[in-house]
Amino acid sequence: MNGTAARRKKLGLRGASMVCGLAILAWGQVAVPANSSAAPAPPCRSTVFAGVAHEDDDLLFMSPDLVADRDRGACLDIVYLTAGDAGSPGTRYVQQREQGVGQAYALLAGAPNEWRREDRRHAGRTVRAFVLRVPAGRPGVRVTFLRLPDGIHDGSGTRAQAGQSLLKLERGSIRRMTAMDHSASYDARELTAMLAWLVADAHARTVRTLDYRNTDYGTGPKGDHSDHEVAARFVRSAAATLPGPKPAVIGYRGYSISALRPNVPVRPARHKESVFRRYLTTTECPKGCTDYKGPLSALYRNWMLRQYPTA
Repeated sequence: MNGTAARRKKLGLRGASMVCGLAILAWGQVAVPANSSAAPAPPCRSTVFAGVAHEDDDLLFMSPDLVADRDRGACLDIVYLTAGDAGSPGTRYVQQREQGVGQAYALLAGAPNEWRREDRRHAGRTVRAFVLRVPAGRPGVRVTFLRLPDGIHDGSGTRAQAGQSLLKLERGSIRRMTAMDHSASYDARELTAMLAWLVADAHARTVRTLDYRNTDYGTGPKGDHSDHEVAARFVRSAAATLPGPKPAVIGYRGYSISALRPNVPVRPARHKESVFRRYLTTTECPKGCTDYKGPLSALYRNWMLRQYPTA
């Protein structure tokens, strides 16, 4: 899911500012340097890898499955392909969304919002990553950000990022994409290879992503954001290139679930909403807050009650 201030207004997040208090601008309430001597995350019974486009797609469209994964003892390894910038200049909004993800997963994991910076390096590229400091014996959480430009709903890209998009990269109308922070540049093959390495590095048995089958980027009942499906196809292709036994790849429908019947029970739906509201604190609370308590649009309320893996 993605949007500028105008889009957030359309979705019902009224009266919100993108300016945050200093208390929530840093990753975690307690600064944890990259070279900290903190204890490493506990070993995982298994790891679930989730590869999505934007910094809320997992919270909106793969929950409560990700919660259930962790309840079964699986570590979570979440990778976000785009910066979710929606054409916003600079990286402030991007950083706020990333920090919101940190807030949300700390709540989901029942841990303090304390993260250790652990960037990941492969084939001469470095991607931004953080590991949650979890209580002893609990499964870990890692989030990784490739920060590629947001392609906008129809894949046309934004003027601020020279019209780059995952859809154009997939179709070959551009040869390369460069991360917003200029940390890396990829052609389609290199992006697939990086994602394959990230999946392999996680030792994931299950890969969750969005609906890799869909190619409808319109506004009809099956329409979705182009970044969702194209990111999913890159993730699925990456998983398929791994040697040996392949992880199970599960896709999830995005925007189109609004037209389907509610299928998430009341208690998991409430927990899903509480985690999502925690994510919103960094973009929607003008002076900082523990939880966003403002209105949610009908779309968001619909998504809280729905989750649809593809057949």
